[in-house]
Amino acid sequence: MPEPPAGTQAFTRALEADDTLIPIGWDDWLGMPPPDDDSAYTVTGVVERYRRNGYEWDMHGSLYTPARERDDRPAFVVFHGGGANETVMDVTPDGRPGLARRLAAQGFTVLALSYPGLWPPGGKWDKPIAERVPYYLLDAGIDEEELEDRLLKCTFNVVLQGAGQLTDRHLRGRRLIAFGHSTGGPMAAHVTRFTHEAEVIGIVGWGSGGPDGWRREWRENTGMESPKPYGLAQISRRTVEAYRRSHYEDLPELTPWGRMEDFFRLTEKTRPQIKIGLRDNQHNVFPERLEEYVRVTGLPREEYFDHLQDPPAEWLANLKVLLMVGENDHGHWIGGKSLGDKREMYMAGKYAAGGARVHVGLVPKYTHMGHWALYNEKIVYTWLWALKTGYMD
Repeated sequence: MPEPPAGTQAFTRALEADDTLIPIGWDDWLGMPPPDDDSAYTVTGVVERYRRNGYEWDMHGSLYTPARERDDRPAFVVFHGGGANETVMDVTPDGRPGLARRLAAQGFTVLALSYPGLWPPGGKWDKPIAERVPYYLLDAGIDEEELEDRLLKCTFNVVLQGAGQLTDRHLRGRRLIAFGHSTGGPMAAHVTRFTHEAEVIGIVGWGSGGPDGWRREWRENTGMESPKPYGLAQISRRTVEAYRRSHYEDLPELTPWGRMEDFFRLTEKTRPQIKIGLRDNQHNVFPERLEEYVRVTGLPREEYFDHLQDPPAEWLANLKVLLMVGENDHGHWIGGKSLGDKREMYMAGKYAAGGARVHVGLVPKYTHMGHWALYNEKIVYTWLWALKTGYMD
């Protein structure tokens, strides 16, 4: 294989070393070139209707198909974070290509997914954030009683069943690399349990963390987190102030759209900015609250708890993982008394203990939301250089 260009050599050589952590200098970050020239691609909306927990659900996705694939085996499946949908992977607030478009332009097929309820009919929200509720069926309305019941039953497994069926339908026979941001991180780590026609060979990240069971263990072992449970059928709504309290606003030099108020204005019609209490209660792991869902709904206990299991041991032993994180990500990097206590490093240790090959790339300046920010293409380039130099083999 030819030697990678100078701008990538420090990074690709670090992938071959034993040290888990790869600090990336800012100049090296800016100098990270694309592995290949960009080329054309198409984007097609796809929908899967399926049944679980007594209801039919619709899951929407966008399939990005390059005019010329670099390799016809690897493909990417990407999951968004809480309060978002697949549009966050499509375009940035100021209209630059998002991560899915960056991957497709580099010649890779991508399936970007929205959790059931977070994709509105036609792809545009017609009500203000304060009045929004999930759209669990894209061609039919539901009454308030059914909505309340669905809010108690749209579990982690409901999301992953739809993701698995969409993946099997559109990426059959592929070697998959999964990415999930934030709430989507555990989705990426568990989608292998729901795919039957494609093989997940790798995980790439940006503020991704790992499985929720590991998150509970990390919290108990480090004391780095003290979240509060949500109401059983709660719909919480994102605000400018909430984003700022969560330290989600990047430096002005990295946000060409402006500040957080501008972000909300520019994305008002495309991003849901609502979060479902059940999803947060599962993601944050509140066992007592999850037991309440079991009592109220009568669904099997495992429907609310089996997302806490470790991924399959045989799969972990052959997995390749490249987690990326910004140095100003409070939840995934800043918190931690020691290096091993930092969330991304802790997750890397858990992956490694299962036999996976794993590294963590640390990037200056960015917060948890750096995947929207200026130079977001560099995130994709690090993933693809790892793929191109054999890290995922």
